[in-house]
Amino acid sequence: MADYPGAIDHNVPRSFMFNSNAHAAIVIHKTGGDATPEAIYNTFIASGNSVHYGVGTDGTIWQYVPESLGAGGNCCVEVGYDSFWQPYLSQYGNLNLCTLSIEHCDGSLTNSTPLTSAQQEASFKLVLYLANKYHIAPDHIKPHSSLDPISRAHCPGAYPFTDLINYVQNGGGSMTPVGWHDDGTTLTAPNGVGVRLGFRDYVLSHNWDFMNWPLAIEQGVTLLEASNPGLGGGDQQVFRWAMLGYTQLRGVFVEWLGVELATVRQQAITYHDLSKQLQAEVDSLKQQLATTQQPTGIDPTTVKDRLTAIGLAADTIHLLVTQPL
Repeated sequence: MADYPGAIDHNVPRSFMFNSNAHAAIVIHKTGGDATPEAIYNTFIASGNSVHYGVGTDGTIWQYVPESLGAGGNCCVEVGYDSFWQPYLSQYGNLNLCTLSIEHCDGSLTNSTPLTSAQQEASFKLVLYLANKYHIAPDHIKPHSSLDPISRAHCPGAYPFTDLINYVQNGGGSMTPVGWHDDGTTLTAPNGVGVRLGFRDYVLSHNWDFMNWPLAIEQGVTLLEASNPGLGGGDQQVFRWAMLGYTQLRGVFVEWLGVELATVRQQAITYHDLSKQLQAEVDSLKQQLATTQQPTGIDPTTVKDRLTAIGLAADTIHLLVTQPL
């Protein structure tokens, strides 16, 4: 039975394992070619190596070695290794006796493929689980390259390591969407648009879909929702398929995008029809003025007043139509 809930048990032969594990650190690996957890298993069977867990691109997790035992992925160090490992080398000799190791499937030989959203979520949650279970501090989570900076310089390669550490430090309360970048102040989507302040905090803490990019930076508006005028004004940021609002009373919240879209569409239809009616009246009055040298029965003052009223109505329509969502 697998140690981690949801993992699938696929233990390698017992001879591929060490008899104990002090759980002092976690080492993050990438496969550099093996694209599935099954392929990882087959590589281990052929090579005699092992790690504790493998994370597939679909988020599937296989366990190859029980957590209570040492795996065979973190044996030796190379010249230039991280000095963090020196005390453990002195105490244990073989780092497999004091580390937990996690592989991540990457079909690229150079580990250059970014994690999928499902893979990142599964990886971060697994690492957090292990860190909490064995009281492993965030600064004891290391890349494989920290042991072997020459032969494994690109392991784990394209892995969001900084985001992982932030996630663990925040107790799982913060996850940067795949392909986004967070500098601690501004969360920047792949399209270059930033998310800041409370909107940033909301995105990081709500498992935000990495494809749900912001369309523009946040802005202050006098009317957050035409469909719910009682909300009043506040700050707003529109994303590809969501809209976040902020008021002092409510804080950050997800606005009812579907209801708002239906309301604004109906308003657009209404204002379009009204605009056509007003334009027809303007055209009629202009025609009457143009065809009559001395208008009979038409009071120029009345015409002027009516045109002024129509102009004011047109301005109102323009204001409503251009009011930001």
